[in-house]
Amino acid sequence: MDFFSDNLNLFLKIHQSSWIFIVILFLTSYILYSKQKVKAGDLTQFALRLFFIVMVISGGVLVTAYNFHPFYVTKGVIALIMMGIMESSNVRRKKGTKSILLFLVGIVLLIVIILMGLRVISF
Repeated sequence: MDFFSDNLNLFLKIHQSSWIFIVILFLTSYILYSKQKVKAGDLTQFALRLFFIVMVISGGVLVTAYNFHPFYVTKGVIALIMMGIMESSNVRRKKGTKSILLFLVGIVLLIVIILMGLRVISF
């Protein structure tokens, strides 16, 4: 566990950076699918999934480093739900079915998670 505790700031920066990329890639892929640019949307969706993996790994390390504090576990569960909703939103948009509700729920969860990360929301 020394590796994780010694490199906690590294994992924190990786985690924060992955959130920035996730926001940009999600909005980009959603817009591309809306404009029927499927190949470009698929490419950004692939990159989004890659950053989801980076976020889950770095988040898991951080939750472990913080001794599974309930606040961080809750944030992680909400983030996993958000990832599923974002994925479903993009897939529905790609297929041309209604996806605005999933899109809005994904954005709301994203805002909640970011506010939790900034400690605006805490318990």
